[in-house]
Amino acid sequence: MNFTIVGLFPAQENIQKVSTGLEESGITNHNLLIYKTAPKQTKARATGFWERLFLESAPEYTPDNEELITSVQVHNEAEFETVQKSFQQNKAVKIYEFKDMTIDEARDLNYIRKIVQVRAKSQIYALPQISLTAGMLNEL
Repeated sequence: MNFTIVGLFPAQENIQKVSTGLEESGITNHNLLIYKTAPKQTKARATGFWERLFLESAPEYTPDNEELITSVQVHNEAEFETVQKSFQQNKAVKIYEFKDMTIDEARDLNYIRKIVQVRAKSQIYALPQISLTAGMLNEL
């Protein structure tokens, strides 16, 4: 059994608890990846070259969001359950399971994003079509 479990977390403190809990349960650091998106400059703080040159202090950079992505490679059912439980206890927004994905493949965040997009699209297309009439909308 070889799975990579990817979780999306809302804040840094959640991921720190996950990391600590997984290490205590025996998951090693070489089976754990934590990605953080690079901070972007907010539009309100965007300035031109000359404005930055003459400002007394540099403009602040803040991240758009603080969501963090974590990947963990597991090799057996016990590790799988431990990681799932840890992600759920630490308020994972979404959990994805990838069979036969190695931790080296998971290092590429763009690769993970592409697979998640394909999976999300396939789930949307698999949903049955629903048509609502005006009478049905009034009942809601």
